[in-house]
Amino acid sequence: MTLERYFKLSSYTLLVTSFGMLLSTGQLDWFSTIGYSGALVAGWLVDSGIYRLSLSRRATNWLRIAYVPLLLLDWRVLATPPAIVVVHFILFVSAFKLLERKTTRDWLWLYLVAFFELLMAAGMTIDASFLVLLALFLFAAVSTLVSFEIRRADKEFGAPKAPIELWRETRDARRSLTGRRAITVAGFSAIALALILLLAAPLFLAMPRLGRSALGNRLLKAQALSGFSNSVRLGEVAQVKLNPKVVMRVRVTQPAGQERTGLRWRGVTFDLYDGQSWTESGQEWQPVRRAFDGFQLESPARRVPLTEQSFFLEPFNLTTIFAAPEPIFVRDVATLQRDAGDGLWTDSRSAQRFQYRVYSDTRLPTESALVADSSRVYPHEIRTRYLQLPVDRDRRIDDLAAQVTEGAMTPVEIARRIEYHLQTSYGYTLDLRRTTDDDPVADFLFNVRAGHCEYFATAMVLMMRARRIPARLVNGFQMGEYSPLADVYTVRQSDAHSWVEVYFSKLGWVTFDPTPAAGMSAYGGGLMAQFRQYFDAFELFWQERIVGFGTNDQIAMFLGLQRWLATYEHDTARGWSAWTTAMSEWFASWGSDSELANGGSSLRDRITQLATSPIALTLFACMGLVVAGFVWRRRVLSWQRMLTRNRVRSAIAFYQQMLRALERAGLRRDPEQTPREFAASIDWPAVKELTRLYERARFSDEPLAETEVTRIGELLGEVRAATVRRWWQIRRRWVLPPVPPVPPVRPRGRDEARWR
Repeated sequence: MTLERYFKLSSYTLLVTSFGMLLSTGQLDWFSTIGYSGALVAGWLVDSGIYRLSLSRRATNWLRIAYVPLLLLDWRVLATPPAIVVVHFILFVSAFKLLERKTTRDWLWLYLVAFFELLMAAGMTIDASFLVLLALFLFAAVSTLVSFEIRRADKEFGAPKAPIELWRETRDARRSLTGRRAITVAGFSAIALALILLLAAPLFLAMPRLGRSALGNRLLKAQALSGFSNSVRLGEVAQVKLNPKVVMRVRVTQPAGQERTGLRWRGVTFDLYDGQSWTESGQEWQPVRRAFDGFQLESPARRVPLTEQSFFLEPFNLTTIFAAPEPIFVRDVATLQRDAGDGLWTDSRSAQRFQYRVYSDTRLPTESALVADSSRVYPHEIRTRYLQLPVDRDRRIDDLAAQVTEGAMTPVEIARRIEYHLQTSYGYTLDLRRTTDDDPVADFLFNVRAGHCEYFATAMVLMMRARRIPARLVNGFQMGEYSPLADVYTVRQSDAHSWVEVYFSKLGWVTFDPTPAAGMSAYGGGLMAQFRQYFDAFELFWQERIVGFGTNDQIAMFLGLQRWLATYEHDTARGWSAWTTAMSEWFASWGSDSELANGGSSLRDRITQLATSPIALTLFACMGLVVAGFVWRRRVLSWQRMLTRNRVRSAIAFYQQMLRALERAGLRRDPEQTPREFAASIDWPAVKELTRLYERARFSDEPLAETEVTRIGELLGEVRAATVRRWWQIRRRWVLPPVPPVPPVRPRGRDEARWR
């Protein structure tokens, strides 16, 4: 691949990635998506030389001017958000820029557009998909800028006309080195990006943090979510359940002995039903008093084990605070109000991701406690609000309630019978086909006989009130899909659910759910489930540890680091103190007479016994073999391993081993000497033969034979042995005293002339 082709490929990777970031926000319409995608493909074909047709600069300028009326139409008539209007304009202008014959200035302009798209996407969404695309964008940006600069310098200064020649080692054998080994531009870009991220990590951890209110989407309006306002029309929850989009993630920490199954995320409650819609009649919200760093919902004197829930809400236009019944304490919210139906609300979140914690008493009353609470005497406010029935209701609902609960006396028995009847006598469906425009609940009970959770819950509330027992409708979410990797429940819109709360005189509000088992969310296994779990874990890590990393997290991190350093210093000091004390005691007891007199053994005997034990000898032998093998592998096999990879480096390796061995004996090669001149000055057969094999391996095109490779190992052994003998002889001359002169005698059996 040529540099020019790599530059264009890297540039288009940068442009495609920045456009993919905008697509990941879900805010682009299909016309802009298809149009700009086509422009990217056409631009690549033009720049690759496949198509010669391109737009002139004059034509593109006129097209940009012609788009100005469309810009006003998009903003004023179509009521498109200003951020999306700007995105449309940038995409339109850059689309025609892609179809031109590009100069250096045009490429720089497109890079600025890509960076602008990155900023716009960051303002619209900060989810995990953005992180993946951001990593690809940064790699493409570094690679593009490096190749852009190389390409610009190559055109400005020109490439060398002929390769530079270098000579090494010998005077009579020259080799032309036409190039050098170097990492590619892509490899350099990856290394540079890794170093940038590595250096930026401490800055990210140490820099001042913005409040969590500054995070999230500030450019667009949040999406609405039906069924969680003061009023909801019967059937709206079914529209929500058809959407698989994630609403929130919840991490649950429960006290020991409590089951997680059966938890629901309670949202809003309704008490007034007009035959078509549910409404919360209590319009005045009461502010909850602040206590410590949160809001106290119940009396502080209540001491029970609580369930902690950490909620991570997606940017929906909701002010509802979801919680498991019964909430006691709420943290990490700016304000908190409670309505007459025990629903919790906060200020508008302006399309931000939202994190908060709730502590709830999730203990369920036992069946015996429900049976014991059989009183039908209720407070006036409860009777007024939660026994209301539509005036024009279908009286058959009252008759059905009386028929189903015939003979039941206690509230729990009445509730259980109605709950069981609805669960077993009707089917579950999201495609509800009404047969009449009259009472929808009567149509569900007597005609269609199938519906979704909202119809089941509404029917049970009306039937309970027909038997003069207070009840109310609750809209919220089921528990969601559990991800063991992140220990979190992922709650989607398809988990939206409606259930019933029945009032008991002593126990208060108790949950009942008349929806059949087919209406409960079920998550399959397999590869897709594992992929969802991994993605949910990664998404939560990104939101919790990166996006939501705030000042409190910084303080906790630095305090934890300080505690770890203090603990490590303390443990290290204690360890050294104990070691020095033990060593002093051991040396003090070395061969002491008192210890021997008491029948004990001295430290010398203990060490001798330990050192001569079979286990110690085996360990010493293994360690010696490992060290010897390492030395042998490093000195003997290093050049042999390189034979199959690089013949030249292998020759240099074994020749340098020979030179190092000779240097230990005082035989050094001068820089101006060639290998042959150095071998002739020593006049050792082994050195001469090794030099000949080195020159052949280094400068010849024929590979060494297997016998020659074996011979190199033997010759290196001979050289090492000879240098050791020479070193020992020189050492003896230094250590032994001078010998007095004696008459010359004829040497016997030893020829020292060749070692001089």
